[in-house]
Amino acid sequence: MTPEVTGYWTFFCNPSKWQIDRFLETNPEYDSYQINEWYKHDVKLGQLGIIRVGLDNRTKEQLSSRSKLKSGIYALVEIIGEPEITKSKSDFYLIQEEQGQEKLRARIRYLKNLLNNPLRLEYLKENPIVNKDQYLIGGFQRSTMPLRKDAFEEIINFLGTDEQIFKNIEIETADTIDKIACLELKYQNASPQVKEVISKRIERGKISSTIKELYDYKCKVCEVIGQSPLSFKKINGEFYVETHHIIPVANLIQGSLGISNLITVCANHHRQFHHGDIKILENTPDKLTLKIDGQTIKVEKYKFASLK
Repeated sequence: MTPEVTGYWTFFCNPSKWQIDRFLETNPEYDSYQINEWYKHDVKLGQLGIIRVGLDNRTKEQLSSRSKLKSGIYALVEIIGEPEITKSKSDFYLIQEEQGQEKLRARIRYLKNLLNNPLRLEYLKENPIVNKDQYLIGGFQRSTMPLRKDAFEEIINFLGTDEQIFKNIEIETADTIDKIACLELKYQNASPQVKEVISKRIERGKISSTIKELYDYKCKVCEVIGQSPLSFKKINGEFYVETHHIIPVANLIQGSLGISNLITVCANHHRQFHHGDIKILENTPDKLTLKIDGQTIKVEKYKFASLK
């Protein structure tokens, strides 16, 4: 049975062919990884993966007084380039591979190096959710396989909070309308964690400042329900307000990152949008209709069509 493509990947590593322990000791930031031919159209920019080490069958000579690696997860990575045919370069860490061979590879960036504290498979297989991923637990003789989304999320739970792990995700800066549109297109197949990082950076960036100014630093929800729309003043004299993406950016449908999908809200209503009793009934370029605490309200939006 062919596994479902999820946007998460298991990159398999055989220490007998590539000495990943020596490589990770250098604290690398970038690398490239071989991709199976049949997944060349599925591996996309902004997706996430793990590097999984299987049995370490290196000889004593190859180990050079090192201990053999235990089977487990040794790194969390972000895909920063889509697969392309490249020639294998001379690599000190390779034990078995012909140099100069053309292979399908994708550029990756290391988000978390687990060499000193790997997630060992003997413990992971005891987790009922992770154990459902037969390739992660049982191994595979190829370079890449899709990783179950729920298994990836369990692995993240083992490693720590999302914010700690994903704070260094590498994406382009989007501080204009055109750049945001390009970002939407490029990252439409990214993992939800990466999309969330994109969203937060836009909400806190240059575009966010423009939105706040256009909305006069007012909470648009407070304004409609009859509460004071202005919060406290910051040191610079501006009223404090936050920006919010109305359509969840995790879906990253066209327009979800755009400025017409942003409104200004107070800190309390921002949290309520994410965690509380608010239901979006209609979202158009001109207005937002929502149900909050049992009350239906309509929020008029700024006419962004003329904004350059």
